[in-house]
Amino acid sequence: MAYYQYQVGGSLTSDDPSYVERKADSQLYKALKTGEFCYILNSRQMGKSSLLVRVKHRLQAEGSKCITIDMTNIGSENITPTQWYKGIVTELWLGLNLLGKFNLKTWWKEQEDLSLTHRFSQFIEEVLLVQFKQERIFIFIDEIDSILNLPFSVDDFFALIRFCYNHRAINPEFKRITFAIFGVATPSDLIRDQVRTPFNIGKAIELHGFTLEDKIESLAQGLAVKEGNAKAVLQEILAWTGGQPFLTQKLCQLVLAAKHSVYQTSDSHLLAPVVGYLEPTSNGSSSIITETEASWVEAIVQSCIIDKWEFQDEPEHLRTIRDRLLSNEQMAGRLLGIYQQILAGDQIPTDDSREQIELLLSGLVINEQGYLKAKNPIYQAVFNSEWVVKQLENMRPYAQSFKAWLNSEQQDESLLLQGLALQEALAWADKKQLSDLDYRFLAASQELAKRAVESDLAVEKFEREKAEFALQAAQEAIYILADAQKTAWRNSKNLRLGKKWIASIAGVVASSVILLRFTGLLQGMELTTLDRFFQARPPAPIDPRITIITIDDLDIEAIGTYPLPDQILVQALQALKSYQPRLVGLDLYRDLPVEPGYQELVKLFENSPNLIGVEKVVEPQVAPPPILSQKSQVGFADQVLDGDSKIRRALLTVNLPEDERKLSLGLRLTVKYLEAEGVTAQPFSNKYLDKLSPYLGRIKVFDSLLEMFNNSHQIQLGKAILIPFNSNDGGYVRTEAGGYQILLNYHGTQEQFQTFSIADLLAKKLPAEAIRDRIVLIGSTAESTNDLFQTPYSSRIFDVPTHMAGITIHANIISQLLSAALDGRPLLRVLPEVGEWLWIVLWSGLGAALAWQVKSSRWITITVVITSGVLVGITYLAFLGGWWLPVVPPIIGLVIAAITLPIITTKQLLEKIQLRQTVKLLVVIAQEKPIAGQIAIEYFKQAETQENQVLIEQVLREEGVRC
Repeated sequence: MAYYQYQVGGSLTSDDPSYVERKADSQLYKALKTGEFCYILNSRQMGKSSLLVRVKHRLQAEGSKCITIDMTNIGSENITPTQWYKGIVTELWLGLNLLGKFNLKTWWKEQEDLSLTHRFSQFIEEVLLVQFKQERIFIFIDEIDSILNLPFSVDDFFALIRFCYNHRAINPEFKRITFAIFGVATPSDLIRDQVRTPFNIGKAIELHGFTLEDKIESLAQGLAVKEGNAKAVLQEILAWTGGQPFLTQKLCQLVLAAKHSVYQTSDSHLLAPVVGYLEPTSNGSSSIITETEASWVEAIVQSCIIDKWEFQDEPEHLRTIRDRLLSNEQMAGRLLGIYQQILAGDQIPTDDSREQIELLLSGLVINEQGYLKAKNPIYQAVFNSEWVVKQLENMRPYAQSFKAWLNSEQQDESLLLQGLALQEALAWADKKQLSDLDYRFLAASQELAKRAVESDLAVEKFEREKAEFALQAAQEAIYILADAQKTAWRNSKNLRLGKKWIASIAGVVASSVILLRFTGLLQGMELTTLDRFFQARPPAPIDPRITIITIDDLDIEAIGTYPLPDQILVQALQALKSYQPRLVGLDLYRDLPVEPGYQELVKLFENSPNLIGVEKVVEPQVAPPPILSQKSQVGFADQVLDGDSKIRRALLTVNLPEDERKLSLGLRLTVKYLEAEGVTAQPFSNKYLDKLSPYLGRIKVFDSLLEMFNNSHQIQLGKAILIPFNSNDGGYVRTEAGGYQILLNYHGTQEQFQTFSIADLLAKKLPAEAIRDRIVLIGSTAESTNDLFQTPYSSRIFDVPTHMAGITIHANIISQLLSAALDGRPLLRVLPEVGEWLWIVLWSGLGAALAWQVKSSRWITITVVITSGVLVGITYLAFLGGWWLPVVPPIIGLVIAAITLPIITTKQLLEKIQLRQTVKLLVVIAQEKPIAGQIAIEYFKQAETQENQVLIEQVLREEGVRC
C-alpha cells in the first residue's frame, strides 16, 4: 500500500498537498500585486523557496510574467563581474522565453562601452519593458545570501534595484517591474558601503513557523489517524518543532512511518521504542492509544531526531545550524556565549547587534516580544548547555583553567593565566568576540600579571644595585684585560700555517671519514639523505604504459571475504580482457583453490597467454598457480628490505638451491612488453674491451636470458645498461647483494600511476584508453592484507608516514625498466669505490682550503654552510641525472677539515704567542696601575687552562713579577 509522503527538505511544488498556507502567503501576494518590492530574509529551511514557488504560480495563473533567478546557479567562485551580470541577464532572457525573439549576444556586444550596471538597467528598459508592453513582470531573486561571498562588490546591483523602484515616478513603465528577494541575510548586508544610501526600499515579509491558526489541515490529513488523535498529535508536533517547517515535515513523516509500523526500513531500530503506544485495528493497520499522543510523539522525537542526532540528521538540518554557529571563528565564542545565557534563562533583549543577527539567521533562536528565545524544544535538547560548554572548551586554549576558575566562584587567583599562557590566550582572543565571562577571566589574568611584574621590578632593582656595586670594583680590571687581549690578538692575527697543512689535514680527515664510513655508522644517514632526494624530486607525470587495479578495504568489505573467491577473480579477468590489455600482472597468491569458481579460473589461466601470476620464493614460500607455472607465466613477488625495513633496491632474479633461477614479476612483465617492441636483453659490450678482446679472450655469451641476469655482468636492455648492485654501492656498507639486484629509481607514489578499483573493473566503468595495450597490474592495497612496505616516501618531515603497497612497488620496477629501455630515463648509478674516496678527499681539501683562506671564525662558518649547501645542490642535481653521490661523508669531511685547521693554527701558533703578548702588556699596565693590573692578571690566570697557567707564571718570572 502507498502511504502519504511528506517532503522533508527542498522546495514544495505549487500543488503539494502538504503545503501549509501561512499569513506570509497572503501578505506577499498582496504586496506584489500592489507593486511593492518585497524581501523575505530569514534562516534556512523556513519555507522561503516553497513560498516563492506558490506565489509565482498564482501570479502566472493571472497572466503575469514571472522569472526566478537562483543566485547559486550563477556562481560565486572564480567568477568575474562581467560573467556575473551577464549571467543574470541571461537568466532573464531564457526565463522569459526571449530566445529567438531577441539576439542577446549581439545586444550585449553593442553595450560594451557601458558599465555593467548600466547595461543591466538598459536591458530592463529597452528589452523587458519593450518585449512585454502590457504584462507585469515579477523578478524573484532566490538564495541572495550566496552573493555575500563574491570576490567583488555588488552594491551597484542593489542600488539598481532601488533605482527601478524610484524611477517609477519618472517613467511609469517601471511600475510593471517588481522585484522580490529571498535568502539568509539582512537588508544591511545587501549594500555594505557605509557611505552609500542603504537598501531601504520595499516591504519586509516576516516568515514565521507553523501555528494552529494556520491552515495546517493538510498536515493532519497525511497523518492517517483518527480525527481526535490527529489534532492532538499535530499539537504535540508543533510544540516540539515550534512550527519550524523542515522539522515539522520531518516529524510528520516519522509519525506516519511509526503509525504504519515500517520496521522493515533501515530506520526500524529507531521506531521500535514507539510500538508500545500503538494498538492493532480491524483492517490490519494500527492506531494510537488514546491520551498517549504526547508520550508517543516525544518517543519518536527522542529516538529518531535527538538521540545520536549527528548521524540521523538526514537530510541535513541540525548540522547546518551547528556549522553556521561555529564557522566564523572570530564570532563563534560570542554567539555561543549569548546562546548559553538564553539556555540559562537570562532575559536577553534584542539590540540588532551583528552577533544577535547572526544568531537569528542561524535559526536557533527567535525574537519573541523583544527578547531572544530558543526556537523550539528540539533545538534546546540537541544544542543544550552541555553541548555549548563542550564547544566553548574546544575553542578556548585555556578551557581547563577557565572552568576551574568559575568553579572557585571567580576567587582563586592561582587558576588565572600567567606568562606565556596568558600571551597565547590574548593572541587567540584578538579580533574575536567572546562571552562576558571570557573577557572577565582574561582581564583578571592581566591584572594579576601586572601586579606580578611590579613586584618583580622591585626585587630586580635591589639585586641590580648590589651587582652594580660589585661590578664597579672589577670593571676597570676587565677593561684592562680585554684591551690587552685585543691588542695581542691584533698583533698575532695575521700569522697562519703553511699551505702544506691543507693537504695533510685533508688527507687525515678524509681517511678518518672513509674509515668511519666502513664501520657502517653513516649508512643510515646516507640512506635517509637519498630518501629526502626522492621526496624533493618534482612529481613525475602519470606513466602511460602501466595501469593499476587496486583491491582496498572497501572492496574487500563489499565482496565479503579475502582472498577473493575464484569466481570474482574470473569475472574481473574476463572484464579486463574486453579492454585488450597487452599484459596482465596478477599480484595475488593463487596456490590453492578459493571456491567457488576454481575450475573456471583454471580454464581462464589456460587461455590467457598474456597473464603473469606470482609466487614467493623466499621463506615462507608460496607456490604459484599450477597452470601458470607449467606455462612459465610466473614471477616472484619477493622484495629486498634494507636494515630500516625500507625498499630501495629491486630484486630481478634469484638462484634457488636446486640451481633453479627465478625472475621477478616486474622483470618478466618488462621483458614480455619489450619483446613486443622489438627489444631484447643482451650482454653489455664495452667497445674498449672489445678492442682488447684478442688479448683478453672472448667473453662468454650466455645461452638464455636467465643465465644472463644471473651473471654479475652488466646487461644492455634497449637504451639502458643494467648494472648489478654490489654490497658497497652508494651509501651501503657490506649489504647482502644476492641474486641480480639494481638500485630502485622510483617513478613515484601511487599518484603517478593510473589507478582504478576492482569494483570499477567489475562494473566495467573503466575508460578503454586507460587499459588498451598497457601493462595492467592487479593487487591489494588494503591495510588488512599486510602487503604494505616502507619506501623512501614513507618517512616525511612534515607529513604523516605512509606505506606503499606491493603492487605499486612492482609498478615502479616496471616503470623504471621500461622508461630506461625505451626512453633512456637514467637508472640510479654510483661512482666506483675509489671515485667515492676521491670525492670525499676533494671536499675535505676544500674545507681545509676555505678555513686557511678565511681567517674569521664567523666567516669560516658562513662559508662552510654555503659550501655545504652547494655540495647538497650538486648531489641533488646529480641525483636528478641518475647519479647517487655521497653526501654525508663529504659534508663531514668538509666541516671537520674546516674546524681542524683553525684549531691546529690556534694550538700550534697563535695561542702561545697571544698568551705571551697579553701577559707582557698586563705587566706594563700593572706598573702604572698596580691594583687594577694585578686584578687583571689574576682574572687572566683563572680563565686559562692548567697548562697555560704554568706558561703565564713562567712569563711573569721572566718579566720580574712575583707570582
